[in-house]
Amino acid sequence: MRACAALLALVLTTANAASQEPSLGAVLARAAAYVADYQKRLVGIVAEERYRQNVQNTSRGGRQTRLFREMRSDLLLVKLADEDRWLQFRDVFEVDRKPVRDRDERLYKLFVTPTTDARGQAETIQAESARHNIGPVMRTINMPILALMFFDTSRAGLVKSERLAADNTGRFADLAAPDAVWRIGFVETGRPTLVRGSEDRDIPSRGEVWIDSTTGRILRTQMHCEDGSVIVATITVNYRAQAGMNLLLPAEMRELYRLRVNESRIDGLATYSHFRQFSVTTTEKTEKPKPQ
Repeated sequence: MRACAALLALVLTTANAASQEPSLGAVLARAAAYVADYQKRLVGIVAEERYRQNVQNTSRGGRQTRLFREMRSDLLLVKLADEDRWLQFRDVFEVDRKPVRDRDERLYKLFVTPTTDARGQAETIQAESARHNIGPVMRTINMPILALMFFDTSRAGLVKSERLAADNTGRFADLAAPDAVWRIGFVETGRPTLVRGSEDRDIPSRGEVWIDSTTGRILRTQMHCEDGSVIVATITVNYRAQAGMNLLLPAEMRELYRLRVNESRIDGLATYSHFRQFSVTTTEKTEKPKPQ
């Protein structure tokens, strides 16, 4: 009798735990709220990015050449003019250990005298952020928080998600209770897509995120996109807690691009540190009237 009672208690406890587990819809709603709040809180926070890119080119004759680049940048979130839309901006100030000479002039044109066309400004920001990338592929998706945008409310109805089996959740123990960590797969099914190709073509993405199901905080992202039969891209970002900041901030970003045509590849590693609050202040000086 005691054994039966103990077994019954165990069954009831397991059933109660299962009934208390949130639904996928509830977890996605928490993630959407987290992403919306995240963008507001991230504004004004600047990170220093150390970014290494390696390119392996393969010629038609099979000859391989390698290129290497190292950059230091300030990374910040900027708001487009007259739009509730945000973009990450990579302000490169050092390339291969040499300062970028025209930095101040570019920043002045970009932010002090911006175009009134929000789309044009977005394209300019993306182009400026990518102009020091190396390799045969023009790319603007190497921004750490990009994958969070698939869970923004603006993408509702355009992305299909499902819960996947999660293993090794203990690696997130510093950020969330391991049994609360969910692994969620997503596929972009609607149009327009978040990632755009040449001539503004749709490039659907898919990927996985690791989420604290109790808070909606996103702990790790991995996104994949393919531009037809030309290139396959994978970008993985891990987040961490930062002292003095009430946010999970990017710790590192790893990227890999493979060109199917000639098996050339680009891989990169970016790490983030020196997070600080950025603000712009202006002062006005009133000159005293000169004596007549």
